[in-house]
Order: sequence, then C-alpha cells, then structure tokens
Amino acid sequence: MSDKKSVVSETRTYYVRNKDLIPEIINFNECGVISEELGKMLLLIAKNLSNKGNFINYTWKDDMIQEAVLTCCKYLKNFDLKKSNNPFAYITTICSHSFVNYINKQKKHSEIKDICFHNREFVIEDETLTYSYKAIDYTIMSNEKKKKKKKNKKAKS
Repeated sequence: MSDKKSVVSETRTYYVRNKDLIPEIINFNECGVISEELGKMLLLIAKNLSNKGNFINYTWKDDMIQEAVLTCCKYLKNFDLKKSNNPFAYITTICSHSFVNYINKQKKHSEIKDICFHNREFVIEDETLTYSYKAIDYTIMSNEKKKKKKKNKKAKS
C-alpha cells in the first residue's frame, strides 16, 4: 500500500521545490544549457502563476506563459546561489513581471486597434463599401484622446 502512495506522489507534481530546482540551476550555470527538466520546471512555475486571480481571465494567457518562460531563460543566468538559496522566488518574480509587461503591451496594441477602428473612413462607390487608405499618426490621435478625456473631467467638475 505504501508503494502505491509513493508512485502517485511521484507522478503528480503540481509545484516545484527549491531542493529540486537548485541542482538544475547549478547544472545550467556549469553547462550554459537549459536542461529538459529545468525547462519543465520553468513552464510549471509560469503555468501555476498564470492561474492566479490577477492573470487568469486574459485571452492571451498561453502567450503570456510563453513570454514568461522566455524571459526566465534570458535572466536565469543572473541568479546567484551565493546571495540567495531561493530560486523559486526569483523565477516567480520574473514570471510575474513578465506577465505585467505583456499585459501592458497588449493594452497598447488594443488602444491602437481602437483608434484605427474609430477613425476609419468609409467611401461608397458604385454601391460597394471600400475603405480609404491613409497614413495614421497614432501619437496625435492618442494625444487628442487624452485632451478629450481632460475636457470631460473638467466639464463634470
């Protein structure tokens, strides 16, 4: 009966422990190559963090996870075991900051799409609907949007 419990506990790992992570990081620092096991650990940390309430309902959640793992791979070499023996916290912080940065990037893209959508022009020719093409200066449009918001705030107060 005790054998079944040990098998189940080995196959179901939902989290990463520092004692498992530290040897992989030492191996990474020596070889300079991320092992398959370390990659799985980074992915597991990013996936579990993405299920936190701050990040769970975004439609681009998979992209956020991939961006976080890539960022971890980029900055993992900066982790120093002499200063800290908690690589889990270091990786979690990198993932969290990566998620926030990715969300901010998506908000900028969303604003640009909204500006384009609201400033489009329709030209009706021969009963067909076509778009007129022109260059759009997003900085001017976003500045105009900010001015309108300020006017609305002043009008309300």
